[in-house]
Amino acid sequence: MNEIQLTGICAEIARLMIIYGAEIYRVEDTITRICRAYKHEEAEIYATPANFIITVKDKNSVPYTDSKSISGRDTNLDRVGKINELSRFICTEKPEAEVILHKLQQIKERKTYSPAVIYLSYFITGAAFTLFFKGEPLEALFGGLLGLVINFITVRLRKVNASAFLNAVVCSMAVSLLAVIISSIGFVPRFDKMIIGASMALVPGVALTNCMRDFISGDFISGIYTLTEALLIAVGMAVGAGSAVAAVIKF
Repeated sequence: MNEIQLTGICAEIARLMIIYGAEIYRVEDTITRICRAYKHEEAEIYATPANFIITVKDKNSVPYTDSKSISGRDTNLDRVGKINELSRFICTEKPEAEVILHKLQQIKERKTYSPAVIYLSYFITGAAFTLFFKGEPLEALFGGLLGLVINFITVRLRKVNASAFLNAVVCSMAVSLLAVIISSIGFVPRFDKMIIGASMALVPGVALTNCMRDFISGDFISGIYTLTEALLIAVGMAVGAGSAVAAVIKF
């Protein structure tokens, strides 16, 4: 495998790992090991949640650089695990570029959960957290239904490449508006438990975990980036929920 192929493959592997939710330290460690497997001990690797750059040198010290700009997130830890398996295969067998690209394509096309299962998970999440926050069974039922609304909106916004912040604002606003209407009609006496329970599906748990891991490993730029993203999502949830509740109560 030549240097151009190596940098291209490493950049694509790093891009996929970041999109699928891998920690930055894991991305850098994986790419470093792949480069060492192909006798590039001094590869220069720079990764953040927004971009990836790799430089290797050939026998004549001529540098070869590749980079990827990364936008959007599609958390899929199953695919992260498969890429880790692929990286171990690369380090052990040192296959040709065509073999690696074929396996990468298989990972990208790997089946995920069906829409029905995803909707069911959102329903269970909304209902379970409503009960967890001391909601009544009927409130839990509506909390689960509001969870379905969140997934419906998220799927639609993902098609237009909406940011996580915008998704949080729109979803929390819709959920809060519906919860207040349900309560006003008289189905349940309170709307706060339903809003909290359903909105737990929007909490950026993976981002918060990754930013703490980045801070611990000393990767402060990536940690600050991810923490800022998580905080903006939280602000978006607050803005959406607060504005919807305030508007309905006022009028």
